Amino acid sequence: MKIKKIFPKNKEHFKELVPFAQKIIKICRDNKIPLVVYGSFAHFYYTKDKNMRVKDIDILIPRKGLKKLVKLLKRNKINFARCSLEDYSIIIKKGKLRVELDDVGTRYKTINEKSLSKNIFKKVDFYGTPIRMITLKQLEEIYLIAYTRWKRDKARILKKIRHLEKFLRRKLI
Repeated sequence: MKIKKIFPKNKEHFKELVPFAQKIIKICRDNKIPLVVYGSFAHFYYTKDKNMRVKDIDILIPRKGLKKLVKLLKRNKINFARCSLEDYSIIIKKGKLRVELDDVGTRYKTINEKSLSKNIFKKVDFYGTPIRMITLKQLEEIYLIAYTRWKRDKARILKKIRHLEKFLRRKLI
C-alpha cells in the first residue's frame, strides 16, 4: 500500500527527513545490512493519523551491522551524533533530521537477527523506496515490552499505546 500523499502533522520536517533516511537505507542495502523500519513511522503508517508527528526514522539492524555501518558512514562522510556500541545504537543527525539505528536484539518474540532475513515483515513504499517494516502485531509487541521495561519513558510509551488502542478500537494493556 502506498502512502505517498499522506504526511504527518510536521509535514515540512518530514519531507526533509525522508530523503535523509532513504540515503541511510541505501547505504545499508548496498552493503547487505538487512534492516526493518519501526517506531513512529510504523505507528503513523498503520494509523494514518495526520495529527501525529514523525520526528525521526527508527531502523533495526543486526548487531554486527552496527560496526560495519560505522565504517560505512565514515567512508561516506556522514557524521553521526552518537554511536554507542555498548547500547547497540547509532544516531545519525543532520540539523534537526535524525535516523536512529538499533540492534534488533533478543527481546522480542518475532523480531530478531534470524527473522531479519525472513519474509515476515510488511513490504511498504517509503515515499518511492521499497522497505520492510514491522507488522502491526509487532508494533504492539514492541510497545508492550517497552512499557514494562523502560521505567523512565513509561508515560511517553503509554501515550503511544493509548493512541494505538484508539485506532485499533481495543485495549492493549
